[in-house]
Amino acid sequence: MAPEHQDNTYTYRGRSLEELVPRIRQELGDDAVIVSRRETTSGGVGGFFAKREIEVEVRPGAAFVPPQMPEEPGVAAAFAQQLADAQERARPATSPEIDALPGSADVTVDDLFPTPPPAASQNLAALFNAGLAPAAEPEPEPVAAEPEPAPAPVAPEPELEREPEVLDDDEWEEIYGDEEDDDEVVAPEEPVAEEQPTGMFDYLGVAPEAIAEEPAAAWDPPVVPEPEPEPVVPEPEPEPIALAEPVAAVISPAPAPVHGLPPAAIVAAERLVARGLRQGLAEAIADEAIAGLAPLLPASDPKDLVTDALARRIPMHPLRRGPGVVGFVGPGGAGKTRCVARLAAAHARHGVLAVTVVALRSPDGGAELRRLLAPYGVALHAIESGAEGAGLLAELRSTGLVIVDTPGVSPRSTGELRALGTELDSLAPDELHLAVPATIGPAAAQELVSGVRELGVGALVLTHTDETEMLGTVIGLAIDSGLPLSYLARGQAVEAGLKPANATELARDLVP
Repeated sequence: MAPEHQDNTYTYRGRSLEELVPRIRQELGDDAVIVSRRETTSGGVGGFFAKREIEVEVRPGAAFVPPQMPEEPGVAAAFAQQLADAQERARPATSPEIDALPGSADVTVDDLFPTPPPAASQNLAALFNAGLAPAAEPEPEPVAAEPEPAPAPVAPEPELEREPEVLDDDEWEEIYGDEEDDDEVVAPEEPVAEEQPTGMFDYLGVAPEAIAEEPAAAWDPPVVPEPEPEPVVPEPEPEPIALAEPVAAVISPAPAPVHGLPPAAIVAAERLVARGLRQGLAEAIADEAIAGLAPLLPASDPKDLVTDALARRIPMHPLRRGPGVVGFVGPGGAGKTRCVARLAAAHARHGVLAVTVVALRSPDGGAELRRLLAPYGVALHAIESGAEGAGLLAELRSTGLVIVDTPGVSPRSTGELRALGTELDSLAPDELHLAVPATIGPAAAQELVSGVRELGVGALVLTHTDETEMLGTVIGLAIDSGLPLSYLARGQAVEAGLKPANATELARDLVP
């Protein structure tokens, strides 16, 4: 850091330009010019722990007057020694700014000058603008800084002893009041002004820095502990669920009540369920009535709205208007034979088309049908196979209405269903109606439709309607399967025992 004089230039060494610029201006003048700079290292062992420094050469300004060395040899040597000692003590290894920093034992050069002051930066730029343009500085590799030994502590000068000042009573009372105490009071000592440097320091313009009492310890980088992995919390095992009800109740829970509906709509939905309609379907119909119809018919009774919504859901089969072949199938005892007789009798008495009945493989050879049709003059043909009746139907189907009765078939008998399907293919009916008794259960109704649907069934006939009020099972079957209802049959009488299905009337029967 001490300046060296070479060829009318002065060399300064320090840890940063910000540190050297104030000294250069103070010692060599404000118009001094930095002509070169370079980075050097000092100290260390084998290239390690070396201290990085900056060395600059400065040409003094025009107003600079170099100090004159005394002519006497002894005085010149003492002057040189004092100059070297002064410069050594001026090194900023320890200074009041360093001691004021927290943890001064770990202070580095970067801590001393985190941000260059604006004045120093401007002065530095002015120096370089007046001199040579500095070359780009390569980024030096980080070198561990060697702790700089602190100079030996200097014993403080002994303070001058002062005699205690004695105050009389009047002065005591004037200063401290009326309190009674010892007469003699020692006044607080006035601080003794420190002696300012004279001689060499005044000439050089360098103020001596404070000397640290203890050497600065070597800086060790803080050890950052590795983050501990977060503990893995095992997921709790699900607790076994105790069944408060019997197993049968858990497997088939009772249907939940309908919420968010007017009481009248809830009552209507409950009546649908009581008449055999499926719980989920009844709730959907009630919700559709309140959410879809009520805004358009705000003055209507919720019960009437539910009835209307149900009627809109029931599919209806269009009635036959011209010549063709109509067949009836179903299990034994479903009432299909009486349906054939009733439809033939109605067209014979009140229709405009000629009516013919064909009995396919009838167990009694068509005797019962002949008895039922005798009062109405309807022709009956009993055949044993579809191939036998194919030629007959080819002549009749274009001129009148042909109604075909088929033998009873079980939906579980694959052989019977296959044989009946082959014969129906030969007869090629235009319409095929499935007779479903109103007394059938939901599971049996689904099984019946699934078994015979491959025969080409296109409509449902609801029979035995006079034997039960649980019409909701077959109505729900029509809604779920998409097979429309064509006729309703009741009682044993031929006349007035068959009528076309009406969705509104069926809905009103389910919601009394």
